[in-house]
Amino acid sequence: MIVRTQIRKADLCFLFGSSRSMQARVQVALKLWRDGLVARILVTGGQVTGTGQLEAEVMCEGLVAAGVPEEKIVLETRATNTGENVRFSIELLKQLDLYDDIHSVIAVGSASASRRYLMTLERYWPDLVKMLMASNRYPVSADKWHEHPEFAADVLREWNKIQPYLDAGYLKELSPQTCPLID
Repeated sequence: MIVRTQIRKADLCFLFGSSRSMQARVQVALKLWRDGLVARILVTGGQVTGTGQLEAEVMCEGLVAAGVPEEKIVLETRATNTGENVRFSIELLKQLDLYDDIHSVIAVGSASASRRYLMTLERYWPDLVKMLMASNRYPVSADKWHEHPEFAADVLREWNKIQPYLDAGYLKELSPQTCPLID
């Protein structure tokens, strides 16, 4: 369930929305930006947070405050689930005439949902080279997820989503050609 990919320079950082781990995700995207691994960051998430702002807006503000130029951020604010994150972002990239220039992406989202993020990208954007840099809001490393009750519950919740989502057509199994996993 918790997967890893090699990380190399990509055309886009795809920052998935979440109300529970926004700061951890922003920190991962910032590292990618500062290390020169991405030239543009797409931030997606339309859920309203406790402050009344949308997830994507909060994360965008954090990126800009940390030095990412606003013109290097694409903001998608309608999505309320992972499938919409990908579908609506693809639509937006096409509208902005950026889609055809994107051949590789580093997805950023929680470690517990790492496989599902990549499988969702595989479903809607199959030819794209997909990498993942997971965020982790827990005080244990991802390989010790089973030692933290809340982390373990998140991983098991994700496990229970995979087969029904595959059956419904929301996900597609990963292709080793476009998403080579390590370990």
